[in-house]
Amino acid sequence: MEPIKWNEEKIEQHLKHLPPIRDRRSKQELFLKVQANINYKDNKGKRLPSWSLPALATACALVIFGVFAPDLIKNGVQMENSKVAENDKMEGKSLDDSADKDQNSVGIMKTEPSVAYHGPYLDKNIKAMNKDWVTVGYLDEQAQLVIPVSFLTDEDYYVNKVNKELKAFNPSDVGLTNSPLEKATITEEEETVIVDFPKDTINEAEEPLLQALISMTFANEGQKAKVEFRMNGENGYEFPRYGTVSEWDLQVPGAPHFRYDAPSTDSFIVSLFSTGIDADSMPKEFTDALEMMDDEQKRGLKPLLPKDTILGVKIINKDDVEVTFPDSIKLSADDTEDLMMIDAILLTAESYGFESVKFNNTKLDSIGPYQLDEEIEGVTGANFYQ
Repeated sequence: MEPIKWNEEKIEQHLKHLPPIRDRRSKQELFLKVQANINYKDNKGKRLPSWSLPALATACALVIFGVFAPDLIKNGVQMENSKVAENDKMEGKSLDDSADKDQNSVGIMKTEPSVAYHGPYLDKNIKAMNKDWVTVGYLDEQAQLVIPVSFLTDEDYYVNKVNKELKAFNPSDVGLTNSPLEKATITEEEETVIVDFPKDTINEAEEPLLQALISMTFANEGQKAKVEFRMNGENGYEFPRYGTVSEWDLQVPGAPHFRYDAPSTDSFIVSLFSTGIDADSMPKEFTDALEMMDDEQKRGLKPLLPKDTILGVKIINKDDVEVTFPDSIKLSADDTEDLMMIDAILLTAESYGFESVKFNNTKLDSIGPYQLDEEIEGVTGANFYQ
């Protein structure tokens, strides 16, 4: 007789065609009985045919498998479901932990499959990491907006940090284009930054945004008060439309903030000042800026507040303000756009000089890195990229 050649595939196919096996005896009793039969045959001293040993072993395996399989499968499914549930739980915990550690979401928070959001940091967490920071202005692909991008850095002179990131960062990675500052030699003298452009470096598309870009790069938290221009080492730069300009005063005015989606998967919070509008044209009061933040904007800026939203504003003093949400807004701790709404309000408040914001009627204990049942203070930078 031809020996039976069993393998895992044949056993599996064979098992699929076997009827359900039920036995009233316990598993232990059946196992001992099979083992006793094997020992009995061995003790009789009868030599079994060589072909029958694999067959007998296979038969035993089939019997034992048939008895144990239902429980094994059941336990396996339970274990797998338990592992899936545990993984889901750990994944949720991991997102919470990363928000506390990284403030972002990556620095980055993703809940929409196609969106990578770069949020601000809290100053206390930057210090806890023994880090410093810097913001550099870049342009969108159509050169209609200045997009500030912030970076965690080691402590250094501010201009040194700017020069380093201009060389290290590739803006095309996040759907932006190069900063005009990459073409300049940048130095500093106390509160003045000196920008030396080669002749004919700045084109007409970049020119209207250049003052906002330089201000958003160097005037953060009062870093620099003035920019002086050079052209190939000589005083003054000759712009296509402005003519020769020797210097500008730098300021980043209070302004409402909106959402900008790059052609990549990246989303940013951007000030209305980034469109190149004159600083004197920005809303003078924080409440006026909030009223604009549910309006549609040009140049790719999108509102983060629902249409016709009226937020309650209570100014406690020059440093502190309270913002109350209407009942119509239902925030979700897992919604990136809701986190962006909170960030946009915080950055708008910060631009008007407020150091802390207390949110009321959010119906949430926390969102992203923020505890909503207490004042939020020390929001630093915008659009941190790691």
